[in-house]
Amino acid sequence: MINLVMHPSTQTQLEHFIARPAHAVLLTGPAGIGKTALAEAMAAEILGRSLESYPYYQMVRPDGLSISIEAVRQLQKFLMLKTTGEQPIRRIVVVEHAHTMTTEAQNAFLKLLEEPPADTLLILTANSARSLMPTILSRAQQISINAPAESQLQGLLAASNKDAQAQKQAYSLSAGLPGLLVALLNDDEEHPLLQSVAEAKSLLQKTPFERLAAVDLFSKQRDTSLALVSALERIAQAGLAGAGAKQDLARIKQWHRLRKAALKAREALERSANAKLTLAHLFLHLQ
Repeated sequence: MINLVMHPSTQTQLEHFIARPAHAVLLTGPAGIGKTALAEAMAAEILGRSLESYPYYQMVRPDGLSISIEAVRQLQKFLMLKTTGEQPIRRIVVVEHAHTMTTEAQNAFLKLLEEPPADTLLILTANSARSLMPTILSRAQQISINAPAESQLQGLLAASNKDAQAQKQAYSLSAGLPGLLVALLNDDEEHPLLQSVAEAKSLLQKTPFERLAAVDLFSKQRDTSLALVSALERIAQAGLAGAGAKQDLARIKQWHRLRKAALKAREALERSANAKLTLAHLFLHLQ
């Protein structure tokens, strides 16, 4: 894990867990902060080997927008297999985006947490613990993944082929999220967070009528809504920084209004507010 960029408090928590691993751990943090990379690094560190081709390692990912009960049933079969070796932990499963598990999948997964194999560690990642059942949360140790400081990301910035201004803009737009920062520096158009940023920028160029017409599209999935709103919040933060450097008071007020509106929308969505109404209200205030 030495090559990963981590906030000091996150690194301390992860090191303590690796030294004395429990049967299950939940890594929480915003999309793009690097939870999957940390989970894989933890698994390799605890097993003491590369994960590639290792028969007792498995990654469970959403199939489309969610993790189904069928995926959990397949995982149950995998955990029934006997492992060989003398290490206390010989098998590790990473459940990426565990918050996308359906209710049926979570109920089935709960049974795994209630009676986990003694040789197995379950590592879950989630953007927020709120989408997981309290009974699941009570059976897994939780570690919050915090964004690294700007000084810790200088290595990533320096390693890019971008000029100083582009590096500054990438950092500001990423809000310190390493995964998104790398995508911005590498122009990785396939990165889902970068796609959200592109959609948010496009939305800001549309008329109020066109934005309202897009509400249905963006409100179908809560994760899609949150990604878009978070992207708008980051764009506003980056805009504030640029306007502040130029002492452009009009633009500062404009970006401040947008950031405030996006922040309120994100908080509402995280409280499970109606996505369609939340986005409609936000889109009307994107001026």
